[in-house]
Amino acid sequence: MYGGVVLKVRDIMSKKVVTIGADAPVVEAARKMKDANIGSVVVLDKNAVAGIVTDRKIVMAVVAENRDPAKEKIGSITGKNLITCNEDSDVHDAAITMGKNKVRRCPVVNERKELVGVISMADIARDMKGCMDAMFDEISKSSVGMGHAREESRPVIR
Repeated sequence: MYGGVVLKVRDIMSKKVVTIGADAPVVEAARKMKDANIGSVVVLDKNAVAGIVTDRKIVMAVVAENRDPAKEKIGSITGKNLITCNEDSDVHDAAITMGKNKVRRCPVVNERKELVGVISMADIARDMKGCMDAMFDEISKSSVGMGHAREESRPVIR
């Protein structure tokens, strides 16, 4: 929130989303992640969001289980409980939803359930850092000239 304005998911989400069809082999998803230097792809099934698969999921569900990533379909390791965020939701609400569901990345959909982006905990953290920086700047401005010699009164540790 900046100056009393509540940010929406659409304001901080990543709009460039790498997708893959549910019938594609896991190795193709891994290549897409490598080529785009990202840690997840959104899985589509008949153009509808079916889930999100991370590099960690590929390692845990395929590599560590000695399954063949060239033969295994990405849809077979996509989670069954799809969590999405709406682009019009408040960032705070999205953070709570993601926290309750223990997800770090979440596909973002519009009112027609069409994929429009991805929001991550890193996006939210960057937004919160911006809010905190703005708050500290305002606090610092209001303390100037009010007889607060905070910096000068701090002990020096050597």
